[in-house]
Amino acid sequence: MPTKPTILFVPGAWHVPESYDLVAEQLKAAGYPTVYVSLPSVSSTPIDNFEPDVDAIRAQLEPLVEAGSDVVVVAHSYGSMPTNEAIKGLTRADRAAAGGKGGVAHYVFCSAFITPVGVSLMDALQGKDLPWFIVSPDKKVVHPDNPRDIFYADLDDATATRWVERLLPFSYQTYFSKTRYAAYVDVPSTFLFCTDDKAIPPPVQEMMVAGAEQQGVKFARTTIGASHSPMISRPGEVFEAIKTAADSIATRDTINV
Repeated sequence: MPTKPTILFVPGAWHVPESYDLVAEQLKAAGYPTVYVSLPSVSSTPIDNFEPDVDAIRAQLEPLVEAGSDVVVVAHSYGSMPTNEAIKGLTRADRAAAGGKGGVAHYVFCSAFITPVGVSLMDALQGKDLPWFIVSPDKKVVHPDNPRDIFYADLDDATATRWVERLLPFSYQTYFSKTRYAAYVDVPSTFLFCTDDKAIPPPVQEMMVAGAEQQGVKFARTTIGASHSPMISRPGEVFEAIKTAADSIATRDTINV
């Protein structure tokens, strides 16, 4: 029986890796190995660009790929920005071209950002902070205003409060780092649309995917009736979407034989 791909989880801004716990538990029960990435930008010690995040993701990803594992990368919100850079050179096609096995075989965007090469997240925001950003005077750290409503509108009060209390400061300057590599061009990708998302509203989600598809990129699409953190509020649906992505790898292998 073929080895199942490893699922690598990258959190978004402010969020700890454990935000994926409910999804990871279901994946592990179904036989999928899981790995978490902890982002340096999600810390009380600010960083000046997203390079430390890129390095942290790559430090978890590279050993998996070098061991010949197929990997499904799941990135939430901001997490897709450094993930793009970290995947460069580690795709399945890259590995095959070098005579190796494994590699990043699928990329799941969980209401995450899609930016073209040469564009930063702040560029995408047209140089304007979102209305709910609380930026420190030195422009080093940003906090979310009213995170209960922005991130967890579909959770009960007690659960939302627990997650709000786990949020950490986020490094504001990472928003100015420009994308140098668009992994979704080279890796089959899925976008998880969240219909009640107040952080990245549905029209913005659709605009990003449509913009990429206009350039010839094709996304698989899954729609979830959730706020910005479906891995917490709708873990079963996120699990199913990731499992479908993982299972599609074997299907592609069969087709390519």
